[in-house]
Amino acid sequence: MKDYKLLYKVFFTFLKISTVTLGGGYAMVPVMQWEAKKLGWVTEDDFYRDLSVAQSIPGPIAFNTAVMIGKRVAGSFGAFLAGLAIVLPPFFAIVAVASLIKPFSNNIYVQGFLKGCYAAVIGLVFNVFYGLVKRQKWDFFRLIVVSVGIILLVLNASLLIPVFLAVVGTLYLKGVE
Repeated sequence: MKDYKLLYKVFFTFLKISTVTLGGGYAMVPVMQWEAKKLGWVTEDDFYRDLSVAQSIPGPIAFNTAVMIGKRVAGSFGAFLAGLAIVLPPFFAIVAVASLIKPFSNNIYVQGFLKGCYAAVIGLVFNVFYGLVKRQKWDFFRLIVVSVGIILLVLNASLLIPVFLAVVGTLYLKGVE
């Protein structure tokens, strides 16, 4: 028998996160972390483990993370409901906002609001990035490989895929030895 109260809680928790979080998937991730920890669904290590897997799976990061946490908390039904709850508000918001904002796109207040949201999203993304970097076991070799990768991307962003594959491959092979 399913724990319907838990499934209900999973669905409405992720629906709430998706509804009130502006800025897309990366802005939702810290809110998911906070809510899941507050509810006792995940530890910090479990969350970052799920986030790492979610980042390696193709698709939107918020959806993948919600599915991972939903599965951890309530199995396959929890994963389905968490994914559905994360997708519904943006779907309806995109339809509504696209039709409403077009006439006001040149309004200085609307532009200011959107710039403010953009700044907040950058802060939220940096917070998640900082948490991931802090948990890495850094040595001189990793630091050099990642630094060279960043420098190459700054110099030529079109090298994203080759640089990414080279950095990941080098770090993977170093870890296998």
